[in-house]
Amino acid sequence: MSEKEIKAGDIAPGFKLKSYNAGIIDLHELLKNQKVILIFSRYFGCPLCQLDLKTLLNRSEELEKKGARIIYITQSGEKIAKDYIAQKGIKFPVIPSSKDELYKSYGLGLITLEAMKQVGSKLKEANEAGFVHGEYEGWEKQGPGQFVIDNDGTIIHAKKGWLDVDAILEIL
Repeated sequence: MSEKEIKAGDIAPGFKLKSYNAGIIDLHELLKNQKVILIFSRYFGCPLCQLDLKTLLNRSEELEKKGARIIYITQSGEKIAKDYIAQKGIKFPVIPSSKDELYKSYGLGLITLEAMKQVGSKLKEANEAGFVHGEYEGWEKQGPGQFVIDNDGTIIHAKKGWLDVDAILEIL
């Protein structure tokens, strides 16, 4: 069964979920005050996800200066996630999800062919940056993605695959 395709122009699926570090996150409440950027990672033990998270942390101020709020979704369990949040000083909300919850509602399932083609070069970059594989905490084949949601709940950017901060900034 294929995932529902979510694209720019669609209304974002709402949610009200407990985060690991910022209490209950209600998407519709957040949208009253700013645009929201949803970053779907895989899990904190994934070296490619660690590389993307480093980029996100280094550039989060640029995104927030454009009036957007970042929300990070992960398959990681509570202990590892809270340790990673504390270690990296993550300030944006981190929400847990299984492949059948938020990932599925945003049309993210099996990693895309395009993202698979990038694994070799990203893995090399992650290794050079000193990132190593940690615990496997979710569906290894889970595809990452990113979405930008406008104040009215409309998705204005939808991308399956690894993080692309420049594409997000362009739409903001």
